[in-house]
Amino acid sequence: MSDVPQEDTASGLPEQEQTAPAPAPAERPVPEDLARVAVPAHVRNAPKFGSFIGTGVGAGIIVAAILAIFLPNSTGVGRFLVFVLLALGLCLLGAIIGGALATSLDRASSATKENR
Repeated sequence: MSDVPQEDTASGLPEQEQTAPAPAPAERPVPEDLARVAVPAHVRNAPKFGSFIGTGVGAGIIVAAILAIFLPNSTGVGRFLVFVLLALGLCLLGAIIGGALATSLDRASSATKENR
């Protein structure tokens, strides 16, 4: 005898582990049946909200880096802390603007499709 397990479906397995017989293949639908059961639909092209928000955050970081480099540092806390504080504020502002832009584009695109 070998150590390879033998397939035994007749006994020894509980009812949950036994496989059910495969269902018979369904008949191909005829066009008359499809016309009767088909539901008209259209594809909705929605903007990717995460991409818009992420772009706003990235733009906030870039603007914060530019401002931290070119603004005069009169606080004495260092340019990095100025960058971090600017980045936090501008990332939040960029995320809000990106989300608002995505929402307005989504609303505008769905309004034109409803008029069709």
